[in-house]
Amino acid sequence: MPNAVTLYPNARFTAFITSDNHIDLKHSCPAVPAAFLTASLKDSAKSARLPDAYITVGDTTSRGETGNWELAAECFRGIKPARHIFLTVGNHDLWGDNGFEAAKDNYLKYSNAICGTDHTGTWFSHEVNGYRLIFLGNTEDAGCEAHLGQSQLDWLGAELDAAAGRPAFVFCHQSLNGRHGLPRTWDREESATDPMEGGIGTESDSVAAILKAHKNVFYFSGHSHMGLCGEEKKRAEGYASFEQEDGVTLINLPSLACGNHHGDLRSRGLGLILEVYADRVVIRMRDFTRRRMIRRVAVCGGKPYWEQTLK
Repeated sequence: MPNAVTLYPNARFTAFITSDNHIDLKHSCPAVPAAFLTASLKDSAKSARLPDAYITVGDTTSRGETGNWELAAECFRGIKPARHIFLTVGNHDLWGDNGFEAAKDNYLKYSNAICGTDHTGTWFSHEVNGYRLIFLGNTEDAGCEAHLGQSQLDWLGAELDAAAGRPAFVFCHQSLNGRHGLPRTWDREESATDPMEGGIGTESDSVAAILKAHKNVFYFSGHSHMGLCGEEKKRAEGYASFEQEDGVTLINLPSLACGNHHGDLRSRGLGLILEVYADRVVIRMRDFTRRRMIRRVAVCGGKPYWEQTLK
């Protein structure tokens, strides 16, 4: 079981990225999702080069209840997976028996404790090694969709302006509407017909316009529990986990701890490694439980990873 190593020497920034851990005391066996989260943390910690960041793209919990967050915090305890930890908020993290505000308070309390941050809201940014990491989050209960609001949209534009063309990485639990095969890839039965289903929702076009107005933007999402898929699925079905649109790179992650669907690889325990170099960005697929890179899915140009030269 080899430790993760970068594809090339002299990486300027690296991150382990997972999504949809769904820690849940009401799971038929709560130890199962906790075990997948713990495995990814330990794999990250054992990397040949300690990653600069360990990032989740939402739904750390299935409901933002105290007990679920306590179990999630226990998974992190005693492990240093990276120099920095960032937990994007997901729709499930904002659902709870006591309503949206109580669940949001739990998210802030526990994510700040786990990450060593002092965020006061669900959206925030950090600069690590000169690269801007931007995290979007709901400002009110919007069901399965996102609700960002104009203030957050304006802030997103300003953050990307400040990146000044250097690679910028945006993390939002929901993907843009209609990408990665949505809405039909929203569930196993392909019964979804609403073009907004499974995506951000009514603000998708606004977010897309902001992203497309800037260079070298990479947008990471989860939410749909779609397995990892590459060029073959793109040719056959018209969608993939890695897509590019008007210069913006869109990446959709599988669920770490739940069953996936529609992808070429649907097993649990999967995620991505991000590597940033002076002249390129590389995104690689990894099986965190087996501690090995995934090489049997061609992502771009016949290679089992996404490699993009910076302009």
